[in-house]
Amino acid sequence: MRGDVLKKYFGFSSLRAGQEEVIDRVLAGVNTLAVLPTGGGKSLCYQLPALMMDGLAVVVSPLIALMRDQVEGLVACGVAAVRLDSAATEGEREEVMARVVAGQVKLLYLSPERLADPAMIQRLKGLEVSLVAIDEAHCISEWGHSFRPSYIQLPRVVRLLRPRSVLALTATASPVTAAGIRKGFKILKRDQVQTSFFRENLEFDVTVADESGKRLRLLELLSESGRVPAIVYATRRGDVEEVAAYLSRHGVAARSYHAGMSAAARAEVQDGFLDHQVPVICATIAFGMGVDMPDVRTVVHYHPPKSPEGWIQESGRAGRDGKASHCELLIHGDDRAMLEGMVVAKQPGRRAVEAVIQNVFSQGRSAVVSRYNLSTLNDMPVELLDVMLARLADGGWIVPDGGSWMWCHVVPLRWDAAARERILRGFSQNDRAVLEGVMDSRQRVSLWDLADGSVVKLNKLVALFRELEAGGEVKLKMSHSLAHYRVKNEPEKLRVLVDEVMDVIEEHTNHDVARIRMVFEMAVSRKCIAASLVGYFGEKLPEPCGRCASCLGKARPRKWPRSEVEEVTLEEMEKIQVLVAERRPALSSPHRLARFLCGIYSPAMMRYRLYQHRDWGMLSRLGFDEVLAVAQVKY
Repeated sequence: MRGDVLKKYFGFSSLRAGQEEVIDRVLAGVNTLAVLPTGGGKSLCYQLPALMMDGLAVVVSPLIALMRDQVEGLVACGVAAVRLDSAATEGEREEVMARVVAGQVKLLYLSPERLADPAMIQRLKGLEVSLVAIDEAHCISEWGHSFRPSYIQLPRVVRLLRPRSVLALTATASPVTAAGIRKGFKILKRDQVQTSFFRENLEFDVTVADESGKRLRLLELLSESGRVPAIVYATRRGDVEEVAAYLSRHGVAARSYHAGMSAAARAEVQDGFLDHQVPVICATIAFGMGVDMPDVRTVVHYHPPKSPEGWIQESGRAGRDGKASHCELLIHGDDRAMLEGMVVAKQPGRRAVEAVIQNVFSQGRSAVVSRYNLSTLNDMPVELLDVMLARLADGGWIVPDGGSWMWCHVVPLRWDAAARERILRGFSQNDRAVLEGVMDSRQRVSLWDLADGSVVKLNKLVALFRELEAGGEVKLKMSHSLAHYRVKNEPEKLRVLVDEVMDVIEEHTNHDVARIRMVFEMAVSRKCIAASLVGYFGEKLPEPCGRCASCLGKARPRKWPRSEVEEVTLEEMEKIQVLVAERRPALSSPHRLARFLCGIYSPAMMRYRLYQHRDWGMLSRLGFDEVLAVAQVKY
């Protein structure tokens, strides 16, 4: 039967290594962790069992593009699959859920935030759930490279749904991260299926060169026959654009891709690359997640990745069709200073940590948190803010309690008086007054202000607007998500809790720096590069790969070279003094000023668009510690 389903819906006559082992466990009702490398066919591990089991399979993914692509592909094959993401209207959501409740759907794709919504849990609890598949399961670990707080709630939610089996999937899990996933989803170690991370069709090369040497090597490499399509990864947006422009000037058609571009511009570049209209895409790591392109021939890291996970995952986007492909790392001692400086620069000061904690505990028994506001106003990276909130939850201080929205924009499909009366018919006088006021504004309004800062009123308002949208005559756009928490315990001494959180942040900083240093150690080691990379994931190759830079005896310096840089000039010192005198809130501390001078994107820099300032990145040639020392003198 399995072979028939496999052939009928997916067109395959056999399974890849590891897939059969995972699918057998899932069909037997065994909770399973599948650690399959990029391109290893993870999606089939839940799609095939979903079609063979009675009931509904729920697939959890943080990647909207992946959900859309998979649902479209499944529907084209005749599979009853649907998705619910943030782009769906209330009417569309209700239509999808009506099909789900009626038993007309086999696979339901949800974001982790959507699955954790109490209303969604309640509706799914009454159904027969055959399987819950959690993609990108490494996001549950704060020590992984893509921690997402919404994943922390998933084990509790999954238990409430009582599925026949749970399948956690990831392409990048170190032994520590894998142990965290197994613990969260009650998976026995013997039920972790991990195939080899070694891809015999990939050759790993390392070239040690300064900036000009990197560009020459990149141009040489991509000018060779059979080297495109190619992905070139760079760390900073400015570098992405400069490298793409350099290649284009020298006859290699390339486009840039990064998070600073509009969604439409990113989609145009991505589609052009996937359609083979753009041979080379120069990108930050914002590109690649959920993009399945089988014939990428070359992946180049123009700057080294920040971790072994990043190195192997991004390199794994090459050669998914099994044909020989090239993965090259361009690296220099300047890169190490830059990457470690970026990690250290992310550290928030004590004042910022204290401000976040005070915000949470000053609201009484219920706290509403805007991650955007807390992040940008305190210039704290969202990933560190998420770690802080997760630790407060783990420590029993706060309990996640759903979420809502800051802003709401209501757009009636028709504005005439008859349409308005039809839209508002059935609502109470008080509710009509609220809804009319929002519609009359013809712009987004603050739900938080309408609710007078009351969590209870806020939830009622969100429900009211959802009810309005369900009538089908208005479009509703909610924006700026809010996370709700119940405060279980309040700290007797705020200073002690701040100390504990500062220790956690330092621990994470040290962890991130250690992973960067591991990349550099692997890059200069004489040991087989492929063996070093898979060894990070607990795997041992029986013999060296025979094709990497180390195996071919390519010489690399043991000590990392550094470029000589100019010291800070008197003119630059005067400009810094002017910046300090302007007393901008986003530059209100030595750390913030140093980030600005180094050209390091941070939440405050983005909120106030300081990256457009003429002096942005003025001292980017120097290490962060050096620039911080200058900034401290000026303060």
